[in-house]
Amino acid sequence: MCPCECGGEYQKKWGALEIQDPFIGPMKLEDADYEECARCKDRIFPLETARAIDKQREVLLNQIIKKQPLQDFFTAAEAASGLGITKQALHKNRKVRRGFIYHTTLGGMVFYLKQSVALYREKGDGRLLLSELDNSRSYEPVSTRRGVETRYSVHER
Repeated sequence: MCPCECGGEYQKKWGALEIQDPFIGPMKLEDADYEECARCKDRIFPLETARAIDKQREVLLNQIIKKQPLQDFFTAAEAASGLGITKQALHKNRKVRRGFIYHTTLGGMVFYLKQSVALYREKGDGRLLLSELDNSRSYEPVSTRRGVETRYSVHER
């Protein structure tokens, strides 16, 4: 076993792995191989596990983004205009291509999340805690296709 910076020893583990992603929130990966320090709980992931974590993160990211209503997105032209650049510059921007502005594709067109574009314009990084997107809609009315509308709210444990 390898020694950790804290003085503890890394131990090999196999099983369910829970990770707190800074943008997506909690993620769970089944049947993961990793090493964990017995003292400080620091983790080391082999390449295969790291790739599985990235794949799971991408799946969750797409699920959350695709749940957002279309009015919460800009077209590429609107996003570029809001950032003060051309569409071509937006599509070629290295940070944008690496996911610093959340986007989705529909019918071959790319749509950019408005909140993410605004945050990118402000700070140069449009990544936000995606669980906020769900919470911001938790008090909006939900139609039951009946004559009366009911308000639902989400309470996290």
